Amino acid sequence: MGKTVGSTRSLFLALVLALAATTFPFRPFPALAETLRGTVVTVIDGDTVDVLIDGGRLEKVRYLLIDTPETHHPKRGVEEFGLEAALANRALVLGKRVRLETDVQTRDRYGRLLATVWIDLPKETFMVNERLVGEGFALPLTLPPNVRYADRIHAALLRARNGGKGFWGAAAGRLFTARQVWTDLPLLAGAFITLDMRIDEISRTKTRWNLSETGSHTRLVLPGISQKPSRRFPGSGERAFASSARFRLRSGARRS
Repeated sequence: MGKTVGSTRSLFLALVLALAATTFPFRPFPALAETLRGTVVTVIDGDTVDVLIDGGRLEKVRYLLIDTPETHHPKRGVEEFGLEAALANRALVLGKRVRLETDVQTRDRYGRLLATVWIDLPKETFMVNERLVGEGFALPLTLPPNVRYADRIHAALLRARNGGKGFWGAAAGRLFTARQVWTDLPLLAGAFITLDMRIDEISRTKTRWNLSETGSHTRLVLPGISQKPSRRFPGSGERAFASSARFRLRSGARRS
């Protein structure tokens, strides 16, 4: 397990990105939603499925606004809760009729259709994306301009966290300081933990913010955020990203 440049290990926290992104206000974008209907024929993982669209077209669909642990990553393999997330998704959608709602950007760089996935039942209609977050199998991943339903996804995250669902429950019993993460990261990579860290320094590159604690050799990496992280962490009583603040968060540890 090698060290990164400058003898610093990075702790990539998808949850930091998720919570920080949902804290900042979004610019309004025009509503360009399209609705498609079809049947889920294959569940690839927790957030990707193949849907046979009415009319015969097969679409690979990537769920909007969420991200689940990996099951096929070329470097990290199967991450903790990756299989559980895939099985939860399978139980919800495999063989089911679904309604796909697109947003402003309809496809990702891999050509996958980006959609909010709905299931309409006789007695209820539910959003699959939201349910996976609410059960603790997925984290929010809000990438403008596709921000419709971001508030609902964030509310589901808070319910899962407060209820100790899924990986939130697993992380609750794994409290680590930044120095402990530096020492134990080869064992922690891919696991969900609770991190107790003081932010002493904030720096920025073109694509990400780096948050670090003096002397710990560990930094938090927040990709895809244009503003300086300075808002309060939802649900915390202290400034999560202000210099010299101390906070706890739960998410997955990754080695970069």
